[in-house]
Amino acid sequence: MLAVTGLYANENAPLDRPITGTVKDEKGEGLPGVSVVLKGSTKGTSTNADGSYRLDVPENNATLIFSFVGYLSKEISVGNQTRVDVQLATDNKALEEVVVVGYGSQRKQDITSAVSVISMKDIGEQPSNNMNQLLQGRAAGVVVKSKSGAPGGVFEVRVRGVGSLGAGSNPLYVIDGFAVGTDVGQNLNPNDIESISVLKDAASTAIYGARGSNGVVLITTKNAKEGKTNINFSLDYGIQSLPNSRRVKMLNGVEFAQFKKEIFEDQIRIIQKREPTLEEVPIGFRYPEQTKYSTDWYGLILNNGAPYTDANLTISSGQGPLKALLSVGYYKENGVIKETNYDRISVRSNLGGQVNKFINVGLNINGTYTRQKLASTDGRSALLGGALLMDPRDTPYNPDGSLKPYSNGVDGVFGFPNPLFVLKNALRRRSIADLLTNAFVEVTFLKDFKFRTSANVKLNNNTYKEYIPSTIGASVATGTAGAPPRIATENDNTAELINYSLDQLLTYVPKIGEQHNLDFLVGYTAQQERVRAFTGTGNTFPDDLVPYLGAASIRSATSSEFGWVNLAALARVNYSYKDKYLLSASFRREGSSRFGAKNKYGNFPAASIGWRVTEESFMPKTDWLTDLKLRASFGVTGNNDIGNYPSLAFVGANNYILGNAFAAGKVVSSFANSELKWEKSNQLDIGMDLALFNNKLTFNLEYYKKITNDMLLPISIPAVSGFTTSLANIGKVQNKGVEIGGDFRTNIGQINFRTNANITFNRSKILAIKGANDMLWYGGFYGGYNVQKVGRPIGMIYGYRKLGIFNTQAEIDAAPKQDGAIPGAMKFFDATGDGVISYDTQDMVEIGNPNPAFTWAWTVAADYKRFDLNILFVGAHDFDVYRNIEASTMNMDGVFNVLDKAKDRWRSPENPGSNPNAKNSQGGTSYFKWSRESSERYVYDGSYVWLKSITLGYTLPKVKSILSDARIFVTTNNLFLFTKYPGNNPEAGVRGGTELNNDDESYPIPRTFAAGLKVNF
Repeated sequence: MLAVTGLYANENAPLDRPITGTVKDEKGEGLPGVSVVLKGSTKGTSTNADGSYRLDVPENNATLIFSFVGYLSKEISVGNQTRVDVQLATDNKALEEVVVVGYGSQRKQDITSAVSVISMKDIGEQPSNNMNQLLQGRAAGVVVKSKSGAPGGVFEVRVRGVGSLGAGSNPLYVIDGFAVGTDVGQNLNPNDIESISVLKDAASTAIYGARGSNGVVLITTKNAKEGKTNINFSLDYGIQSLPNSRRVKMLNGVEFAQFKKEIFEDQIRIIQKREPTLEEVPIGFRYPEQTKYSTDWYGLILNNGAPYTDANLTISSGQGPLKALLSVGYYKENGVIKETNYDRISVRSNLGGQVNKFINVGLNINGTYTRQKLASTDGRSALLGGALLMDPRDTPYNPDGSLKPYSNGVDGVFGFPNPLFVLKNALRRRSIADLLTNAFVEVTFLKDFKFRTSANVKLNNNTYKEYIPSTIGASVATGTAGAPPRIATENDNTAELINYSLDQLLTYVPKIGEQHNLDFLVGYTAQQERVRAFTGTGNTFPDDLVPYLGAASIRSATSSEFGWVNLAALARVNYSYKDKYLLSASFRREGSSRFGAKNKYGNFPAASIGWRVTEESFMPKTDWLTDLKLRASFGVTGNNDIGNYPSLAFVGANNYILGNAFAAGKVVSSFANSELKWEKSNQLDIGMDLALFNNKLTFNLEYYKKITNDMLLPISIPAVSGFTTSLANIGKVQNKGVEIGGDFRTNIGQINFRTNANITFNRSKILAIKGANDMLWYGGFYGGYNVQKVGRPIGMIYGYRKLGIFNTQAEIDAAPKQDGAIPGAMKFFDATGDGVISYDTQDMVEIGNPNPAFTWAWTVAADYKRFDLNILFVGAHDFDVYRNIEASTMNMDGVFNVLDKAKDRWRSPENPGSNPNAKNSQGGTSYFKWSRESSERYVYDGSYVWLKSITLGYTLPKVKSILSDARIFVTTNNLFLFTKYPGNNPEAGVRGGTELNNDDESYPIPRTFAAGLKVNF
């Protein structure tokens, strides 16, 4: 081999020399796979099967770093040694880790309830525009659905399923100890979050009493680290698009003209039983191949390549007794629908530390301001549905190139406003200013006592402005006037919210020997929220130049004020003996202004036990079994998410004429119920935590059963009272399930590999609906029903069961009577067995289950030298979606554009196809029967696997005294969706509450590609 000298080599560089050695565990046995790296470089190796290694290092100043999953890392200065043997100690920090729980914290090894902890380090610094996005796929039993992809949109979060038929099912969010409510929206910068704990069982959530039944999400924000001064800057930029694979395929201009021609001819064949002549076909679609335009209205409004930017700067100082942090963030996102966007600026400061050895203080101030440009996108009568249904034979532009305001329907096709014109000319703006502050003083006294007093305040100002100019028409399908001009309208709303609470907490942690650990907590909390709202509306503007209420000829205004108050006393005790017998118990007595005069207060007890079996003397000490803990809990939680005044009677205005003169009057508009009380959940939880191979492999297993009693639902009352319904505590629902989670971490050579997965099986069952109704129907005859029925899961989909398609008149005559049905119409099931398919709900049955059989998530991550990779999959299986939009996009009357699959429709007995024909019934009042009623025709399996995110990063070399850490990365979100569902989003749903999985076309979920940089100085 030739030696390289002169200009091509540093002849004075120190030579490498070999270092050998063995790495052993605490028992003196060799450890294979230990990473051995030369500090300050990427040079390294790993130990072989008996723990031996060999590595060449420089002659001078060499330091080796030994690391292995489950063991404490160790740095050794080589010096003049040629052999370095090392013994690594077991790393028990996974058990010693402190976890945030309600009103305090606990060691992970002492927790006896169902708590999932999400660390930002494990997420891999994946970019996120929403706090709830960080929860997606990270915890068993926590389902996060992206129902809409609108900029500034929020995610739906469910902890252990839908828990109520009448009240809300959102979890309670607690930020730095402040219970802010059931929604944090977009007004919290995810970059400011340190960790998230999700409390899932009653033992962990009962301490929050009346707001704990749907789970609690505890968010801890970042603060300055001890002894460090840091400047952190991050920036990522990405683009968003809707993949063609997730676009609904409609007919183009030529295809739609052919469709119109065929359904015209088929009706003559079916009804008049003769062959049509070409001259009978209307000229507009007589020659489809001559169709001049073929407009993709949906593609016209797509904004593929829509950019987003997320920039954050954090400055922190952990030196001295008081530590400070200041962060500033800016986020801007353009939507994949044109003229929709969202931007947010956030500022957060944190100041805290030890004033002296007795007093600890803290102050957090978080302010955000957001602006959002909105559009009416969801539903068939809104922009997206209209864009699918519009006649593709029309053009969006006038001859002069300007946008045409309205597409007038021809040849019987309904007219629609030009969606791009609407987006550019309709004004819909929302701005939200949000300020969240909390401060505390903690005093230590008498050695074992701590008293903490905290004050929390949330201020929110929400302003919305909508101006619809006279140039925008309406869809004939909505039943309103069509083409412009129309009367311009304005709607201005402003709501001001103030929420404040005071918490007084006393803890006592006595020292009673090395084998006993005991702590007590008692406290008192008070919280109040008040909202003041103002709404102004106007119409009949002289022109569209001044879009303000002052220019309207007709104006009206209303104002309102409402609020609630909670008061609670709480107590908790935690005890452990020898770190193996664990006990926790809590109690909360809470009062709420939302309930009846006779039931203002409720009691919420809970208890849990744990047994660390591996600490027992009879358990063999093995290398593979690190920790085994069995635990069980039971508790009672409540749900007061029912609105503010359901127990009270309301008085509304009812003006009338008396003696030919106007007289102002009032009338009672709702019925009072002073007996209204808490909706309570009793929950049993049995769990197991297992750690193997020095915490390299961990498992969590949970079984839970929750029964919610006294659900708040409307009941029928005698009409002689002046009302037909009133709220009462009548419902009972059970949720039970199994959650399994696992985490595995190891070293494979120089690769640090980790993966975790979780799977959840949840089953709901309605146990009782007292009163006259044993079924509650939600939805509509033409829009799909979700029905609550005793003995069945929540939200079952109801409608006509489809048996097939009538092929001949003989089949119609032999079947139960369907008034007006003709060949090509759908054949439905006679549920009552009376020989008649009733044109109402009598023959409607269960046609779908919107509740997944199971949901799961899988994360794969790895580090190799300076590279890191993080991949997230999520999935849900065996559930149904009611695709409501198809009542229009598969409308065979020729008034709308239709799906591509409409080509495969019934034409004749010889050409039956797989979809109904153009007209499903005879003329007259039954002309539109059996074509768009709620039926199994619109029910699809929504099962999916979604590759949610891939992030690949590279850590740059350190620059001494300047740059302590720098990382660049590329990432993608919502990359691939694997599903047979024909819509663009199997998680979509335009309804809320228990009206599950009704897809009427929502804002699409975009695919995102981004690149970013994160730098620490």
